[in-house]
Amino acid sequence: MATSFKGHTVVITGAGGGLGRAYSLLFASRGANVVVNDFNAAAAQKVVDEIVKAGGKAVTNTSSVTDGAAVIKSAVDAFGTVTILINNAGILRDRGFKNMSDKEWDQVMEVHLKGAFSCTKAAWPIFRKQKFGRVINTASAAGLYGNFGQANYSAAKMGLVAFSKTLAREGAKYNIKSTAICPIAASQMTETIMPPEVLANMGPEYVAPFVAAICHPDGPDASGKVFEVGAGFVAEIRWERSKGSIFKTDSSFTPSAVKEKWAQVTDFTNPDYPQNVSDVDGEAILEAAKKLSSNPQSTPPVRFDNQTVIITGAGAGLGRAYALMYGKLGANVVVNDVSEKGANAVVDEVVKAGGKAAAAVCSAEEGEKIVQVALEKFGSVHVLIANAGILRDKSFQAMSEQEWDLVLAVHLRGTYQCAKAVWPVFQKQKYGRIVTTCSQVGIYGNFGQANYSTAKAGIMALTKTLGYEGKKYNILANTIAPSAGTAMTSTVWPAEMVEAFKPDFIAPIVGYLTSKENESTTGSLFEIMGGWAAQTRWQRTGGHGFPHGKPFSIEDVSSSWSKITNFDDGRATHPATSGEAIQQIIDNFNNKDTKAKL
Repeated sequence: MATSFKGHTVVITGAGGGLGRAYSLLFASRGANVVVNDFNAAAAQKVVDEIVKAGGKAVTNTSSVTDGAAVIKSAVDAFGTVTILINNAGILRDRGFKNMSDKEWDQVMEVHLKGAFSCTKAAWPIFRKQKFGRVINTASAAGLYGNFGQANYSAAKMGLVAFSKTLAREGAKYNIKSTAICPIAASQMTETIMPPEVLANMGPEYVAPFVAAICHPDGPDASGKVFEVGAGFVAEIRWERSKGSIFKTDSSFTPSAVKEKWAQVTDFTNPDYPQNVSDVDGEAILEAAKKLSSNPQSTPPVRFDNQTVIITGAGAGLGRAYALMYGKLGANVVVNDVSEKGANAVVDEVVKAGGKAAAAVCSAEEGEKIVQVALEKFGSVHVLIANAGILRDKSFQAMSEQEWDLVLAVHLRGTYQCAKAVWPVFQKQKYGRIVTTCSQVGIYGNFGQANYSTAKAGIMALTKTLGYEGKKYNILANTIAPSAGTAMTSTVWPAEMVEAFKPDFIAPIVGYLTSKENESTTGSLFEIMGGWAAQTRWQRTGGHGFPHGKPFSIEDVSSSWSKITNFDDGRATHPATSGEAIQQIIDNFNNKDTKAKL
């Protein structure tokens, strides 16, 4: 029996062509009421006309996706409710990072991230009240893996992955399910970056049935999960984490000690597959660290003589710990903070200990101003630690637009601005090291932190892209997800935990990653707490390839679900780039046999 969406109302953004049109036609053909949203009124109307001509029900909406209230209102006005929201609208503003304008950054964040927030926020109270809702957020391979020339797009798309994971957690008790998909399909957008012969095999009709299947009340449970879909190939992707290494948390815990045991940090033998921020035993780590002997040191020791290090948000907490460490290791330290008192106090501490430091009192969004302090005081800059951050925790239902905007601005835009400001300096001197600050919340999502998790995940993909673009200039960029007791975490952690997990236990890892001794690690993600450090990467199922030649059906997805989601059948892979990820999709072009399965 064919899967029916009779009685359901589906809102699809960016539905005037490509994937959005394919979704609209499929849902309408199965009985759904469809709201076709697109800024192009003629394109939206054309899709509606197609649906109505075929006997379906649909209306247009031409509101900006950033006016989610207007988008959702059109569904309620026409059909009485909304049950499914597909955040599909998107734009590209591709540019090498050095030449990317603030406008090109902001436009992409506005459409992808603010648009998804605004539309979901407007639908959320309706979903909660009716105890049913489905949210599909459109991420991308560029978001998962980073991509050259797409720092803005990558950051926005990865932000949507963490946004989806957080919505899944908050929506569970109300039967609201949220999923991130990374589709690859022919569209006006992909026409600008992919060859015609590839796009010819990437019809959006090879993505739409999967989306419909996971939106149905009786469909497979995909909530909180991430899928790559294209050309009839579907695979789930999840996080894989190394066992890592534990260090003695005494004075011997230095960047030199980290260098000595770095191979352990990145060893993926017998990995873990965490799903929550709590999937690591912090207390056990602290106890194990106490029992270790002093950490062996590499020789020569890791030092930063004649190098200048910028640290944002350095007036307290992690930033202060970094500043003191770098000052001790011979660096010139630029202490950035919005608090003049905090910044100057840390500068005084560094100088009193025999180091050199200067304050840059301003927002992290004023990257050029911070870099100017470094150049005026010390002549150059060699290391950027993007650490500044704030919390505005609130359940998604209660979160205000201002609380969303502020967290995204400080974390994600601030990191972008500082990286943008140091980039030409790094390129010119053919040397630079960047460490950005994610969070386990950005990796796994977390209740009450939709804004923070989205921003932190965006930073991760931005950094992966910087890793690609910087490599030829000897600019290496990595992301850490630290857990430490700070003024920020003290608002959500118990006092004894804040005291136990000291910021000093994060600093040595950051020191090694930003040193000249790190010659190749770039674009990577590391989780750190209490003397423990581990690398985290993607793992993808072998997936399922539906025969290429005619689109698979909604029903086919359910019958193949166990294969799509099986990580344990020996076929799982670890794509590290968009190219690697897309190759398996391209391989499905030749899957013509109806009995063949990849």
